[in-house]
Amino acid sequence: MLFRLISTTIILGAVIGFVDSSEGAFFRGLGVQIVQGTLSIPCLILVGAAFWRFGWKIGLLDCFLVIVASNTGRVLYSVRLPRP
Repeated sequence: MLFRLISTTIILGAVIGFVDSSEGAFFRGLGVQIVQGTLSIPCLILVGAAFWRFGWKIGLLDCFLVIVASNTGRVLYSVRLPRP
């Protein structure tokens, strides 16, 4: 259960990072705020569940991993490979 909880929050954090740096007509303005808010609520619930079920050490680790995953998602999306 701990592995599923942490992996789910990491995946949601990475998706939030990808959405935040997406370039498209929908992802400008209100659209990106709605999508980020919708994805952030389950992340917050999962971090709260980690605090409640496993204690403060795992909860802080889970919160840290969400932050790292969202920033990693942003960086990986912004890396552009050169075209031949």
